[in-house]
Amino acid sequence: MKNPFFVLESLARITKYCFVSTRIAKQTADGQRLSPYPVAYLVGPQERNNDDTNFWIFSDGGLKRLIERTGWNVLSYVTIGDTINSTPADPDRDERAFCFLEKRPPILSAFPNPVPAEKGLGKTTISWNTANGDTGKVCVSTNGGEESLFATSREGSAPANWIRTGSTYEFRLYNSDHTKLLASIVVTKAAQ
Repeated sequence: MKNPFFVLESLARITKYCFVSTRIAKQTADGQRLSPYPVAYLVGPQERNNDDTNFWIFSDGGLKRLIERTGWNVLSYVTIGDTINSTPADPDRDERAFCFLEKRPPILSAFPNPVPAEKGLGKTTISWNTANGDTGKVCVSTNGGEESLFATSREGSAPANWIRTGSTYEFRLYNSDHTKLLASIVVTKAAQ
């Protein structure tokens, strides 16, 4: 497939589990080691195994990095074949990876929480990740009031340096069009 990153990222938006089977390689056809690096190798016409849809062969680390970056957790990972000296082109040195994946849940956290007691306003850092490649919106509601936009991005961290004792702040992570709540967390400040 031409764009495995796009396909795995798209699947993470619509399904909870995924099974991946693909050829991987420990070295290039001329013996250059791939295994220490998280790389994808663009195969040449003679390395496609007579399949015009083959474009990429990953190193073991490259496949695992692709899986992680596209929003999946590995539940099971097995390789078979020549697991020592596999190459992209030689059918006698073929290695296959079989992966059972689970969609990573969105993350929204605050640290510290509760915010420590101190004079004046307190500070916490809000961190988030939509886990599927989509842009998310982080909103905050103070004491159950109307939401206001706090941040917009797929993932990130930002300080909330206006936390008051006696108030509650509910941070909510939504999808980009604000129609689906992905995660929420309540932040408070400890009393002195």
